[in-house]
Amino acid sequence: MHMHDDGDIIRGLGFVALNAAYIEEQIDACLEHFIVRGTCGEKLRRKQTSAKIKAILDQLTKIAPISDELAYLPNHLITVGDLLERRNEVIHGRIYADQEFGDIRRSGRYGESDRPATSLELYSLANELSAARGPLLHASVFRLQRFLNNVKN
Repeated sequence: MHMHDDGDIIRGLGFVALNAAYIEEQIDACLEHFIVRGTCGEKLRRKQTSAKIKAILDQLTKIAPISDELAYLPNHLITVGDLLERRNEVIHGRIYADQEFGDIRRSGRYGESDRPATSLELYSLANELSAARGPLLHASVFRLQRFLNNVKN
């Protein structure tokens, strides 16, 4: 679902958080196929999403070649990881109103400079996250299961 930039920075931030949560749900669902199969440990369920993405990529590498219908998944997972890193930057930062410079975003990371905070940036990220969800949904619900059913442990 495309979200229209209405100029509301806080609403845009909320859409980023919500769409990232949907992405994380789909990554968990993909990982679960490997946990149930016994090729990934259950402790991964409590790890950061970046560790889950790495585990899925490792598993796909171990059972390569993957099917044509899953050929997109490794690169897509890397892209999703980058999107989630961008999400972290805005979620863990702070937004301040500044009468002289307009709204600014202050990073939660030491040494980073303040930047303008714009609804356009947030809505753009929210839309990228939303668009990235579909391919993960297809993998977690259909393609990964179908592929793994045809692979021996």
